[in-house]
Amino acid sequence: MSATRVDVLPHLKTARFDRALSYRLPDGMRVQTGDIVRVPLGPRTVFAYVVGEPKPAADDASLREIAERVDGPRAFDADGLALARWIADAYLCSLREALGAVVLAAAIPRTVDRFVPRGDPPEIARFKHVPERLVRLLWNDFRDGVGPDVLLRHPEARRAGDRATLLRALDALVRAGVLDRRRTVAQARVGTATVRILRTGAAPIRGKKAEALVAHVAASGELRRSDALLAGFSDAVIRRVVLAGALVEEQRDIRRERHARVALPPYQPTDEQREAIARLAGAIDARTFSQLLLHGVTGSGKTFVYLHAIARVLARGGRAIVLVPEIALTPQTAARFEAAFGDRVAVLHSALSDRERFDAWQAAARGEIDVVVGARSAVFAPLGDVRLIVVDEAHESSYRQDSTPRYDAVAVARERMRRANGVVVLGSATPALEDYARAKAGRFPLVRLVHRATAQPLPAVRVVDMGAEFGSGNRRVFSTALAEAIADRIARSEKTVLFINRRGSARFVLCRACGEVPECPRCSTSLTVHRSENLLRCHWCDFQRAIPEVCASCGAGPVREFGAGTQRVADEVERLFPDAVVVRMDSDTTTRVGDHARLLERFADEGDVLVGTQMVAKGLDFPQVTLVGAVAADLDLHVADFRAAERTFALLTQVCGRSGRARAGEAIVQTYAPEHPAIVYASKHDYDGFAAVELRERRALHWPPFTKLAMLGAIGRSRRAVETAIARWAAPLRGVDGFEVLGPAPYPVARVNDEWRYRIAVRTKALERLRAAIRADVLPLADAVEGVRLTVTIE
Repeated sequence: MSATRVDVLPHLKTARFDRALSYRLPDGMRVQTGDIVRVPLGPRTVFAYVVGEPKPAADDASLREIAERVDGPRAFDADGLALARWIADAYLCSLREALGAVVLAAAIPRTVDRFVPRGDPPEIARFKHVPERLVRLLWNDFRDGVGPDVLLRHPEARRAGDRATLLRALDALVRAGVLDRRRTVAQARVGTATVRILRTGAAPIRGKKAEALVAHVAASGELRRSDALLAGFSDAVIRRVVLAGALVEEQRDIRRERHARVALPPYQPTDEQREAIARLAGAIDARTFSQLLLHGVTGSGKTFVYLHAIARVLARGGRAIVLVPEIALTPQTAARFEAAFGDRVAVLHSALSDRERFDAWQAAARGEIDVVVGARSAVFAPLGDVRLIVVDEAHESSYRQDSTPRYDAVAVARERMRRANGVVVLGSATPALEDYARAKAGRFPLVRLVHRATAQPLPAVRVVDMGAEFGSGNRRVFSTALAEAIADRIARSEKTVLFINRRGSARFVLCRACGEVPECPRCSTSLTVHRSENLLRCHWCDFQRAIPEVCASCGAGPVREFGAGTQRVADEVERLFPDAVVVRMDSDTTTRVGDHARLLERFADEGDVLVGTQMVAKGLDFPQVTLVGAVAADLDLHVADFRAAERTFALLTQVCGRSGRARAGEAIVQTYAPEHPAIVYASKHDYDGFAAVELRERRALHWPPFTKLAMLGAIGRSRRAVETAIARWAAPLRGVDGFEVLGPAPYPVARVNDEWRYRIAVRTKALERLRAAIRADVLPLADAVEGVRLTVTIE
């Protein structure tokens, strides 16, 4: 008697189980690749992915039967499974880990916690280790309950303590019976895609933020709730205004029309844009795999080229994906695509609820949309017939995932288009040197946009030697030139952007009597000063303590602050220019969805000076900005990373490009290394010159793109065990012809959150052979070690 067999992959958290298992398909049950089922495994029943089509098989009494098919959408299709298999092979992870990148999390049934306050707020004196801020937050803002992820990201919660402290506090409140932990199983359901819409109500409302929200909605007629979040209005404010009746919220079905009219921007392309559009049109029409490097200076109109390319794909019945480094930083980019393609585009960003994100994902799978715009994970969107993937700012490190699976979204985009005979466009003002070298070698076309679309020249750049400033007696954050330039812009009612790639007030505090520097007890790094909160904070694990008045080691005082961060720079601007409106934008001031847009809107409306980290280097287009100051251009120039100079050059080029978009602009670069090629060539806007110097050095030192590189890391709580493990894992690769093993050595930050981290680097020209060696000789050794985990990063 024959039976039907199907292969499934259990959805288990352990990475060591990575084997598809065969089960009998019950009579009458239908499944296909990507379905989620429940299967018996040992004494329990677990969720599993179907990873193959059902096949006839001989009747085997030992073959266990699938318990049920989970009612819901497919987690992936055959193309998604093929991409996951490629990721598992290319990045040396398990197939289950690779599927974790491909599958939208909301598709998997999961246990969800929700903390719900009971009764009146408890007396804080009862709880020795529960922060009062946390109690106020729970009982004032989240009376209806809140999930742990939302709660722990809230700025008030972050001020109350680090993650470990807050989780312990929540457990204490639950044990005391004043806080309920309610657990439910969340299961995805197929349904009509919906969107939550806000429109004005009849009731009055008081309060500055509430009134601003009502005015914002009224100006648009009606507004998606996610757009209100992106605009900087918090979930708590929206909820309060809706409950008061000043706004009405309704859930509305999304009705998409696939053949709706495309509305491209009305202005005429420049000659350079016209040539780029034509080159892309030819590649799209050829219907074979190709990639193109679009090297355009800041402000050259690369997005305009993307829009024309996508319109051509849609006109021929295809679909497109647009990847951006961080959608929350560039809402205006998303707006341009929505304006051009209307409801045919789905924008995936952090303001969407899980339900809205899942609806968009399923709409893509059903063929209801044609364009997906999003960050790294959007490369896996289940669109059919994708013929174009655009990677904007393709040099950005955010396209590389730094947790397992450690994939590069740019490489995944190439693989997806290779399989689909489509086109990949890599757009950047500062292309990754690996891509630039391949394009120069003729591996794929290089198209340049060397002029700004507005015909404005690139800003003049002045380099200030801070060593000379120090020698002349200037100990301030700003050089004389930069201070005078800021004063001049304020007097002329023009705007200034100041960039420093470090947050906080100071890098560390030091006792001048004994040399003691307070360090994080869980990480091997000094604590950063946050003067506005009177805290020392670890930027790795978020440990925090009060700023000491005297040295804890020797009792001398006061301690001295050294180094500068965004907070100190902003304070210095306010001290020098008391009447100036200063806006600070870093990860401390942008903890909630929408904070980016809120701060940028404030800067646009009333700000004189914007101070920020690398956030200010992306997505800013303000005509009134005529001065950019790089306060400490070489902060990251000398870190232990062969890409340090490339990153510094890219950041300086990008941030200087914020100046002079609509009128003549200037940039001032403060540095202690004025002769470094990254500084010299960035000041000249000379990418080709920098690339020539940097590629010569990389060739001499055998770094990519002239060799392939794999980084193997060992991470665990015991330093001795970590050192032993990494040495053991390196042994099979040493002495092998064609492999050069560097290390072991500690990571630049050797201990993070009480875990020690050591690594080796392996250089080779035979990457496939190296992958095979790691798979055969290193992974089995790693599986046999308890308490130490292996990480593999393919550069």
